[in-house]
Amino acid sequence: MSLFGVRCGRARHVLPMLLAVSVAGSLLSHMAAAQTCGTEYKIKEGETLAQIAARVYGNPTQWTVIFYANQDRLGTNASLLVPGLAIALPCIGGASPQSPPALQNVTAPVQQPQSQSADAPIMISMMVRRIEFLTADGYSPFTGRALEGGGMLTEVISAAMGIIKQEARGRFDFGISWVNDWSAHLNPLLLTRAFDVGFPWSRPDCDGGVDLDATSQFRCRRFFFSDPLYEVTTSLFVRNNSAIAAVQSEKIAGATLCLPAGQSVYELDQGGRNWVKDGKVALMRPPTVDECFRLLDNGTVEGVVATEFAGRASILSLGIADKIRVLDQPVALTPLHVVISKSHPHARTILYYVNTALSKLRESGDYDMVIERHLERFWDAQQAGTPSPAIGLTPAAQPKNSRGPAQGANVPATEGSPGGAPKSTAKTETQKMLAR
Repeated sequence: MSLFGVRCGRARHVLPMLLAVSVAGSLLSHMAAAQTCGTEYKIKEGETLAQIAARVYGNPTQWTVIFYANQDRLGTNASLLVPGLAIALPCIGGASPQSPPALQNVTAPVQQPQSQSADAPIMISMMVRRIEFLTADGYSPFTGRALEGGGMLTEVISAAMGIIKQEARGRFDFGISWVNDWSAHLNPLLLTRAFDVGFPWSRPDCDGGVDLDATSQFRCRRFFFSDPLYEVTTSLFVRNNSAIAAVQSEKIAGATLCLPAGQSVYELDQGGRNWVKDGKVALMRPPTVDECFRLLDNGTVEGVVATEFAGRASILSLGIADKIRVLDQPVALTPLHVVISKSHPHARTILYYVNTALSKLRESGDYDMVIERHLERFWDAQQAGTPSPAIGLTPAAQPKNSRGPAQGANVPATEGSPGGAPKSTAKTETQKMLAR
């Protein structure tokens, strides 16, 4: 579950009792203090977001608009409001900040956005009119400009945002940009808000109490994660004559494994395995998954840890598929997400858009259609032995001075691949993005 889902999940258990109230009676005492959207409002003793939304928007169910727009001030629990706290009241649905709408029937129970049906409208905020997405090539079948629709997850994102565009009726748009330098995506491009959100990225076990490596800690500390886009299998690839037959500590102990640089090692330590933490395995960290498989082919390492898709694509492109096998038992099941910097002023609203649109896409059945079509093409290409142009990309060597320009920031300058994706270099392209 994403960080966003966890936080909203906690609120869901508390909100119904405090928000699903009979708002009509309490409104009478607040009519004189009616607010308009586009302003700030100081919370009064005993107020709920539903009551405030009823006065501002004429509908208590719009409390979520206020909640998502103010989570930097409200925290994770919308039911524990602090009297005197100033909150922003965003305008929605094309409303102007001049006069409050006529009150609607406000005696109905408050409905939570997570329980909305596919027919329920998405609440459009005037504060978020466009979202800029960031991805890169070389992560087939998920992303790649040479792939149909830009890849499986690119097409999922496009279809989901298309739902919002349709419901917004000209009041929302989005863009998808490609910067082929995964190491620059989280920092500096997303931290500096050169782009709003990035995809696809794996989420470490931020809440599991596991000692995470620095890269994983950085992701947990600085980014919010959407609901999962897709769950991938991380596998262990070995040579056909390898004695390693299962993903078990006693079988792996003493082995040298290859993990592409930038890919978090938390999957190797999760579940109490502690392969890296306790020194049970040695790791080699070349810049690309292709280089890992070259090391496996020449006997330098005894196994490669990679997503099943990336691994199979790489060995096919390198022409060594007949020499390598993948163990049946997966190392981990890894969800891929949209990520957004916690410092983004509209992070929660954007996450609401992404998660709600993804939910609608799934309910409609279009999500499954996109996934099935792309996976069918990927496996057809594997069986035919004809990798697509976006599979097995081997980027040029990383330049010596390729660290991000965020001087003085207490964060890693590079963050590597999203979770098995090969890294590539596009320094000039990255600098252009920062100079926008």
